[in-house]
Amino acid sequence: MSELYYIEPCNRARLSEGYALLTGAESQHLTRVMRKRVGDEANLFDGSGREYRCVIESVSRDETTLRVCETVEDDREPEVALTAIMALPKGERQKWAIEKLTELGVRRLIPLDASRADVKSDGSTRERLERRVLEATKQCGRLRLMSVLPSISPEELPGLVESLDARLSSGEASAASDLRRRVDARYAPYDLFDELALGDEVLRVIAHPKSDGDFGQLSFVEFMRERAWRAPRAVWILIGPVGGFTDAEVATAVAQGWSPLDFGRQVYRVETAAIVASSLFLHLT
Repeated sequence: MSELYYIEPCNRARLSEGYALLTGAESQHLTRVMRKRVGDEANLFDGSGREYRCVIESVSRDETTLRVCETVEDDREPEVALTAIMALPKGERQKWAIEKLTELGVRRLIPLDASRADVKSDGSTRERLERRVLEATKQCGRLRLMSVLPSISPEELPGLVESLDARLSSGEASAASDLRRRVDARYAPYDLFDELALGDEVLRVIAHPKSDGDFGQLSFVEFMRERAWRAPRAVWILIGPVGGFTDAEVATAVAQGWSPLDFGRQVYRVETAAIVASSLFLHLT
């Protein structure tokens, strides 16, 4: 796999003219670390599924201009679009989780501010996560960045589900609740449902071991057997914090239509649970 360099949104204006621009760390890595020079080839990507095979045209102290020789559309994405709504672990465990979820092909991450969460997400948290996503994306050769969205609390999940149902429904839309309007406003700048069309099937599951309370959990095999192993268009997974969800959080989610799943008898760390659950659903097709 060739080294990939990321074209930031602010540097994409000349792509329509057949030229690409790298600045900052990406330009420095290309020319100072990898020692590429005028006339050398380089592969770039824009984070949305396109790869640009280029030749370096000019190099200055702060930027590199490249001529685009070929544009390749190759998403390399799983057929199941997976959204992980996850309580974030701390420190290196958080970094490792982001790296592996990116490699697996998770489409988006929404930090979950559960009551027992170790980390409550804010703007600086998102910036850090996005840097780690970019590093992991370049390393694994993925062409689409895993989106990192603003966090949500368990109490706000009904508004998110209401927005999802409105997107999928072909019937008359009912009046939006205040909660949905608040959630919609938060996620309006993001492509929260870009992979979905009317009538698509979206599974909503919550990972919760039976050892933490019986809410009618099924194993993954039991759950998929009931569905005759039919793969959905998308899956949304709720992953709880260290110490797990509270009983009230699980009961509320189940009442809202989230299917409770037990992913094994062992006690998983947060990041392990996210990776196990994501791996199982992403490899259905």
